[in-house]
Amino acid sequence: MKIAQNRSKKTLILPAILLAVSVCFGVIIFINYNPAHSPTVPKSVTTKKSETVKAQESVTAKQSTPEVTKTEPKTITTAFDKSKYSTTDPSSIWIVANKQHQLNPAQFAPSDLVTYGNATISSKAIDDLRAMTQAASSASVTLTAVSSYRSYSTQNTLYNNYVASNGQVAADTFSARPGYSEHQTGLAIDFGSIGNSGCNFDDCFATTAEGSWLAAHAYEYGFLLRYTTDKQSITGYKNEPWHYRYIGRELAAEMKKQSIITLEEFFGVSGGTNY
Repeated sequence: MKIAQNRSKKTLILPAILLAVSVCFGVIIFINYNPAHSPTVPKSVTTKKSETVKAQESVTAKQSTPEVTKTEPKTITTAFDKSKYSTTDPSSIWIVANKQHQLNPAQFAPSDLVTYGNATISSKAIDDLRAMTQAASSASVTLTAVSSYRSYSTQNTLYNNYVASNGQVAADTFSARPGYSEHQTGLAIDFGSIGNSGCNFDDCFATTAEGSWLAAHAYEYGFLLRYTTDKQSITGYKNEPWHYRYIGRELAAEMKKQSIITLEEFFGVSGGTNY
């Protein structure tokens, strides 16, 4: 009986030992393969790698994208074309008539004369004369012409009368000989004052409302104050604050811009006090 009991105990102990060994072996395997115990990459290392990749991508993008250079648009200034109109053709709005330059032909007569108010002028000037008159009227200034186009014959009679009254030397300082007058081109107008007619054809016209307005605004409409005291040696004539010559807005604006007040100086044309 004892022998049988001992065998029975041995039989029970062996499986228990095997079971214990199996459990221990399983625990060891479980510990070795637990994800919590597997090696991991520190977050700081991952972040640095990510930043490095992004930096490399940024450099690559900059290298592959051509830089666009912005340039400011250049302003092109075109020189004034002084050859646009003739300075010798009596039908041109840029004609230069003075004691050195006679009209050709001498008995030239415009073929396009029109009348506006008291003025008889070339049709080339009519639109700007109308606009100027209306602008002055808006400023309570009434512009009126006391002399405009004169034929060769009329200028001849007028000049001879001045010579008879004042002598030729004196007459030549304020009256053009026939064939040399701007009035003969139909582009010149002598303005007068309605409220102060005593200043018509006199230096005091410059002090009238009409004279003051014209001096300030005539160029805006293409009219040039042709004869001034300081330019007598160039134009050949004494101061005439009432005498305006139509040259067109383009030229008038350019002369104003350059502060040039005589056609002779602007175009480089000879002038003077002698015929």
